[in-house]
Amino acid sequence: MKNLTFAPLSILVLILLFSGAGSYEAKDATTYPNNTAIAWFPRIDTTILSATQNVDFIPNLKAYQQTTDYTCGPAALLSLAKFYGLPDIEDDAKTEMQIAQECGTRDLNSSQPGTKPNEMVAWLEKNGFDVQLEFEDKGDSSALQRLRDNIRQGIPTLVEWIDLSGHWAIAVGYDYCNASDPWDDVLILADPYDRYDDYCDGYSFVNANRFYWMWFDALYFDNITWRTMITATPKEPFGQKSDQIVAQ
Repeated sequence: MKNLTFAPLSILVLILLFSGAGSYEAKDATTYPNNTAIAWFPRIDTTILSATQNVDFIPNLKAYQQTTDYTCGPAALLSLAKFYGLPDIEDDAKTEMQIAQECGTRDLNSSQPGTKPNEMVAWLEKNGFDVQLEFEDKGDSSALQRLRDNIRQGIPTLVEWIDLSGHWAIAVGYDYCNASDPWDDVLILADPYDRYDDYCDGYSFVNANRFYWMWFDALYFDNITWRTMITATPKEPFGQKSDQIVAQ
């Protein structure tokens, strides 16, 4: 496993996005007549990610796409709950807005729109999850290591970062890119606002170290919140009672 090293934030902003890795499939620009439509981003081939060397990936968790500019948190909760089989969870706006109401999510008329970490935690606990909320402000890469460990164990992890001025997504994959340089590593997100990478397939991706230094929220909460992550797993499989589990 590679040891991560980090550049100061002033250097970070100079780092360009990675050029692509074996786990990704780029569209051939020649397929577009007269260059009228060019794909700027490689396409994530989720069918081979789980079998690709140096890639950890959690299949079957594609993000539901939020229908408002402030419900990324409820949309991410919807996707996570559906992944684990929580009853009565449908991929639709009705469920999204019901979760938003239950969380106390604020719309854009609020001075602090969106959904706070403690509100996400409360909803998960109320719906049968064991939940761990973590922050990391040391800058020692421990939070990124925690994400990698969760993904390797098949545990999707909710993260909130400065993308779109404050955005919830779910970490579902990590590509080490077959190289010793940690700056080429890629984090794969089940993203409820997947509208800017040419393919609205419920996934987005970002250079892992770039994500690490953008993993904070400065606008929606009372102070800068560094590296928010929520790990949530069902207390027992949904649809089964604890006595049924013991009997198996």
